[in-house]
Amino acid sequence: MSFHSTSNTIVPRGTNINLKNFFVPARYIRSNFNAEETRACALIPAYKPGELTLRLVEDLLRWNPDIVVCVVDDCTPLECKESIRVLEKIRSISSDRVTVIRTPVNRLKAGALNYGLEHIFGAWGKRLPDVILTLDDDVVIVPATVRNLVSALMTHENCGAVCSQCHVLNKNKNLLTRLQGLEYIGFNATRLADEGFFMGPLVMHGMLTAFRAAALREVGRFAEKHLIEDYEITARLKARGWVVKSALDAHAWTIVPEDLSSLWRQRARWSYGGITVVDNVIHLRPVFQDLVGHAAFWATLCAINLLILRMLFEGGGGIPPYIPYLIIILSLLQFAIWYVFQLWLMRMYREKDAYDWLIRISIIPEFAYASSLTLVLVGSYVFLFFKTLSKGVTERSSAFARRIVQMGDSAFRTCGYTESWGTRI
Repeated sequence: MSFHSTSNTIVPRGTNINLKNFFVPARYIRSNFNAEETRACALIPAYKPGELTLRLVEDLLRWNPDIVVCVVDDCTPLECKESIRVLEKIRSISSDRVTVIRTPVNRLKAGALNYGLEHIFGAWGKRLPDVILTLDDDVVIVPATVRNLVSALMTHENCGAVCSQCHVLNKNKNLLTRLQGLEYIGFNATRLADEGFFMGPLVMHGMLTAFRAAALREVGRFAEKHLIEDYEITARLKARGWVVKSALDAHAWTIVPEDLSSLWRQRARWSYGGITVVDNVIHLRPVFQDLVGHAAFWATLCAINLLILRMLFEGGGGIPPYIPYLIIILSLLQFAIWYVFQLWLMRMYREKDAYDWLIRISIIPEFAYASSLTLVLVGSYVFLFFKTLSKGVTERSSAFARRIVQMGDSAFRTCGYTESWGTRI
């Protein structure tokens, strides 16, 4: 069954969003809805699921009496005995509200989601769900999570998706996971701050998001073979006129990378995937905040490099003496504002303890962490430049050129940069 939509027409939804909304948040149209009559379906793509997946399914059923759960086994290898046992336990749950389906071949996350959507839209017939929740298979929720997500989504008639608040389940594992726990609080704050500005936050994250079923049917399926399908589908929702939000009281926890290598590869996928969304988007409005961020990053980097080069090779000639001091003062001011804001954000951190306060106050660990993520971003730009140049190299090109491209691909892949969705490679 196909439900893919190919039209690029912008559909107005009663909210006039323009340049003013970069400074003043838009006010969305509110609507009444009956929570008891709202049909919701939870879609969980799973590959080598663990006990957290079983716990997630049980919690969804226990705390949401009317929800239907569809687990998509993305062709988990039969030799993974523990995962197969978990899937069998889910199948054995005595409830007609649970379905486990298996993809014919491994399709990765976006493909598994599409397979599940085809099943939902085919099996439900005319009585389609109002809300479809997509969840990672290692997410932990609380009793009010789904209820608050659905309420935040359905009370705004032009809202296409609402994401949860992200928290780190394994944040006490080591310093790296604690740093990610602190970072996720910043993610949540950014999404909340983006509400009403240019149709809402940049990304409805794949960890846990509630989609209006009508919006999903309109924009079509998730983009397969894309590095970050959640950002890509968010941009398409906005391009069709849907706004997106973050639900303040919908909390969920996930497992984050516990070693530097895994984190680097995850962030390489995130950063390069985000750049490709911006690079390929038809309408700039859905990615406007990201576009401003990239422009500001490169403008700052170029300005500093030009200043350094002129001082090195021209002895600072033509540069007013106050300019370097002004740059230093502005940088210190920016740092001070950032530092105070980070301390203020700690009030939102439910799981904080003395070690988290020590990390935040001391600055150095977060500075080193942020610097490493900046390197990941710069590497993504270099990889994009390399892939753009390598498109000109074909089978008819010289053996030397083809060899250079092969060596470059190998080097970038070793560093975690790839154009194929990469967590299972």
